[in-house]
Amino acid sequence: MTEKMRLRSAVPPEEKELEQKRQQLEAEEKLNRPFINHTGKINYVTSLIDCAIACDELLEMANKCLDQVFVVGFDLEWPFSFQTGPGKTALMQICPTTHICHLFHFTHLKKLPKGLYEFLQHPKVRLTGINIKNDVRKLARDFGGFDVNKLLNNCIDSGVMANGILPVTQRWSMEKLVDYVLKMKVNKDKSVRMSKWHIVPLSKEQIQYAATDGYASLLIYIKLKETEMDTSELHLPFKPQGATLSKTMRYSRRCLPCLGEIRSVEHLIWG
Repeated sequence: MTEKMRLRSAVPPEEKELEQKRQQLEAEEKLNRPFINHTGKINYVTSLIDCAIACDELLEMANKCLDQVFVVGFDLEWPFSFQTGPGKTALMQICPTTHICHLFHFTHLKKLPKGLYEFLQHPKVRLTGINIKNDVRKLARDFGGFDVNKLLNNCIDSGVMANGILPVTQRWSMEKLVDYVLKMKVNKDKSVRMSKWHIVPLSKEQIQYAATDGYASLLIYIKLKETEMDTSELHLPFKPQGATLSKTMRYSRRCLPCLGEIRSVEHLIWG
């Protein structure tokens, strides 16, 4: 009998039973988790003028942001065919806060509004999402006119970020991050995910699916920043004994949606 087999057989039956029950309860808890769903405002636009108006509003938010960066949830959708492959980018999701998601449907647009180029390449703006750099490369190929390096520099990949903060590292998907970070489930209905995103107008199911993806991207970023802050709190100098970072500071209007980096310990509020 090998050493590994001896160790395995040495585990008392009671402990094995407890471990099996723990795993069963954990599996049941995951099955009963709620689906993530965006319940805020959805601004779905299909015309150039409406898209331009929304982009001007986003630019104003970025310019007024007091923090170093202005982080927005970001995602793209496009039709896919097993015969011809991926189609042209049809939809862009931008969530500047957890309360609103902009859906820009490009099918009827011959060109993108100037304000969208300016917003996506704004020095303060950061686009966060899963495998986001591949998305912006496709966007630049499909429409042109972008400075690809600026776009890439403005990206925060949620998977890369998670691997630098969480105690586990892996190749993350949206579904895995929502499960691990948010303790929720993602509705990845193939009939919606693989649907005809270029058809105008989108169905209610498509609109809700797209808005939830953008919303989840921002929510994951917020939760990861909170985890990072909680971890770094253990190593900050000048921390008053027994004090913790103020909840007001963590979730104040000043920090959301801008959620920039803390520049020095003097900016922290202890509670």
